[in-house]
Amino acid sequence: MADNLDSTRLGHRNAILGKSASASERRRQALGAQAANALTIARFGLGGAWIALYIAAHGARMAFAAIAVAAATSDFLDGRVARRFGIGAGAGRWLDPAADVTFVLAALGCAAAAGAIPIYIPILIAVSFAQYAIDSRLLHRTGGPVRSRLGHYGGVVNYGLVLVLAFAPPGSIASRAIRESAPALAIFYIAAIAERALEYRPRA
Repeated sequence: MADNLDSTRLGHRNAILGKSASASERRRQALGAQAANALTIARFGLGGAWIALYIAAHGARMAFAAIAVAAATSDFLDGRVARRFGIGAGAGRWLDPAADVTFVLAALGCAAAAGAIPIYIPILIAVSFAQYAIDSRLLHRTGGPVRSRLGHYGGVVNYGLVLVLAFAPPGSIASRAIRESAPALAIFYIAAIAERALEYRPRA
C-alpha cells in the first residue's frame, strides 16, 4: 500500500514538473518570437528613417551607413534568433521578406532618385518580390514563402548594393562601378524571375 502511495505521489510530482517545464518552454519560445519579430520589424522603421534622411540631408553619409549596417545586422540576426528558439512558422515567415524588400526598396529607390543607380533596378526587385509572393500563395499554396536559389542570392545582392551605396561617396570608384554594373545586375534579376517562371510549366 505504501509503495502504491509513493508511486502515485511520484507520478503527480513528475506531471507537475512536466507541466512546469512545458510552460517554461512556451514562455521561452514566446520571448524568442518577440525578439526575432522586433529585429525584423526594425527594418520597416529603418526604411522610413532612410527616406526621411534622404529628404532632409542627402549628404549625411555616416548616417546612411549606420542605417544600412543596422538593417543588415537585423536581417542577419532575426532568423538565427528564431532558429535558436525553435520558431519555424508563424507571421515571421512572411514578415521577414516583407521587411527586407521594404527596406531595400526604400534605400535603392532613394539611390535611383539621386541618380546613383538606374530606376529599373528597384523596379526589377519589386517585380521579383511580387512574383515570389504570388507564387508562394497561389502556385505552391504554402503557408510561407517558397524560396528559389537565385532569389536567395538576390537578397544578398540587394543588401550588398545598399551597403556599398551607403558607404561610397558619389563619384567614387565604388559608386561608379555599381552604376556601370547595373545592366549585369538587371540580367541577374531577370534570370531570378525567369527561374521562378519555369515553375509555371505543366508537369508531366
